[in-house]
Amino acid sequence: MKWTQWILLILGLWLLLSPWLLGFSAFNLVAWNNILVGALIIIFVFWHFADTKNS
Repeated sequence: MKWTQWILLILGLWLLLSPWLLGFSAFNLVAWNNILVGALIIIFVFWHFADTKNS
């Protein structure tokens, strides 16, 4: 993986875990937003990695 993909993967993981790490998991809408956006970033990073590996 390129360094930019590593940065995006770390960002996605941070967004996914931040509701529990920062203690705002009780705010449902904000927590779900972070979880979904983080998961989408992680999925797209791995999708891009798999796509560039096959090329």
